[in-house]
Amino acid sequence: MSILEAFRVAWQAMLTHKLRSLLTMLGIIIGVGAVVGMLAIGDGYQIFIQREFNKIGVGVFYVNPSVDSKNADETLRPQLRAADAAAILRPGAAPAVEFVALELNRSGAVSAGGERYRFGVKGVTPNFFQIGDTTLGAGRYFDAGEHAASARVAVIGDTVAKTLFGDIYSAVGRRISLNGVQFEVVGVSTTKQSAAAGAVGQFSSPSEQVYVPYLTARDRLFRSEVSARIDLSSMTIKARSVPEIDVAIRQVTEVLRQEHRLSYQSNDFTVTNPQQASEQFKQITTGFSAFLGTIGGISLLVGGIGIMNIMLVSVAQRTKEIGLRKAVGARRRDIMWQFLIEALVLCLAGGALGIGLGYLFSFGGTAILYALSQDPTVRASVSLSSVILATSISAGIGIFFGLFPAMRAARLDPIKALRNE
Repeated sequence: MSILEAFRVAWQAMLTHKLRSLLTMLGIIIGVGAVVGMLAIGDGYQIFIQREFNKIGVGVFYVNPSVDSKNADETLRPQLRAADAAAILRPGAAPAVEFVALELNRSGAVSAGGERYRFGVKGVTPNFFQIGDTTLGAGRYFDAGEHAASARVAVIGDTVAKTLFGDIYSAVGRRISLNGVQFEVVGVSTTKQSAAAGAVGQFSSPSEQVYVPYLTARDRLFRSEVSARIDLSSMTIKARSVPEIDVAIRQVTEVLRQEHRLSYQSNDFTVTNPQQASEQFKQITTGFSAFLGTIGGISLLVGGIGIMNIMLVSVAQRTKEIGLRKAVGARRRDIMWQFLIEALVLCLAGGALGIGLGYLFSFGGTAILYALSQDPTVRASVSLSSVILATSISAGIGIFFGLFPAMRAARLDPIKALRNE
């Protein structure tokens, strides 16, 4: 019997006993579906996490005026000033640093001649808008000249614009009152909240922020709320390249310790690297995928045992047929190939159905990812590599668990087989 003929006979045998074949393949179907779906959801989730961290900024890290209570003594007080940023940017001080953006975060009463609302207020340097996935819906950002002059100009979030003016386009050129000080709105930001922002604790919702020049916020709006030790809420520092982040962090730390006259003491500031948080998220995702893969592997093992069991039953039921085939000249390898191919067909059919189940799982994963990101481009998609992997696993299970029944059938004595009732 040729291999093609053996496949045809195996397919007909499977169709003859549809229910039995389906129940036999059930473990393979669930296992392959779990593996394919897990890989699709895991890949989609990693893409989603990476995009969220890209919104925060690629190659950036943060410095905040706070003390690590675990490592600091009781006399150490937080310190971070705008002068520290100038020290970092001195030629040769931190060559791995591209720029430093300053932030002074507070809240304020905002109105446009009517009802007053409380929104977040960020005093920022103009290069703050170069960080991450910032989007300008209308108008413009304020420039370095306006920042140096402590100009009373503002860029407001889209929620602020809609609350005060009804839409974002009516806001540009209008005046708002911020803690009683008049500002001209020069732009409206439509930057979306990053779901990963909470992981590093830097950004509140951009849509509910009023952005003003840092010097204006420090010297006019919140002069009584800053001190000689702290006149910043944070620095956002961009490294020249992603591989240089660790070098930049080390250089910045050395500069700040020199500026703060720290010798043996712990740091009176903290450095947060979102890249580390991103790697942690990836490790969590990988661990979760491994867990789901283990569950899928158990299902595949159970399915393989089911295949072996049904093939042993098939050998017992067809003992007389095996004896007859040997009596008319069939060789041992012909009998072995016939039963091995039957096991292989069962597993490949189960694998095909499992791939279909994996697609259904991926659709569910896409719905979950959309609920998290509100981004229709973030999808849990089944890749070609996962389909090839699933097919290979199915074929491997068919060969491994079908080999023993096939060898048992091939070794039957034809005379005893023909006498079997």
